[in-house]
Amino acid sequence: MDEERTSQTKGEVEPEVIRGLLQHVALGVSQTVIVARGPQMIAYRGMLKQVEALDVAAHVAQTWREVNQTQRVQFMRLPLSPIPSLLLTYPLRDGYRLILVDNEGTSLTSLRKLSVPLLGALEVAGIG
Repeated sequence: MDEERTSQTKGEVEPEVIRGLLQHVALGVSQTVIVARGPQMIAYRGMLKQVEALDVAAHVAQTWREVNQTQRVQFMRLPLSPIPSLLLTYPLRDGYRLILVDNEGTSLTSLRKLSVPLLGALEVAGIG
């Protein structure tokens, strides 16, 4: 029990907990949700293949510069995709990030709506 409290105070959350939270989110056909810490992907769910989700997490970590950003919108072309992906990233506690991915032509509003329950669940998990 003390170990659990210690790891939570360090900002560490078990990947299984995050994966469990992601299973309860209704995603659109082309959407993916990624939780990363720096360039390391902690958990993901959605349309992207694992290698693509890893690429997205690494790309966001490399291009993230602003410490005080509350969200960031960017585009990224994945190696095997003919169209760019829209990325909406929210910084979380202790270096974690919530990254929402969809096709380029998707409305940003739909990704923002998707972020609301996710941010709330991640807050409860201790990283939101």
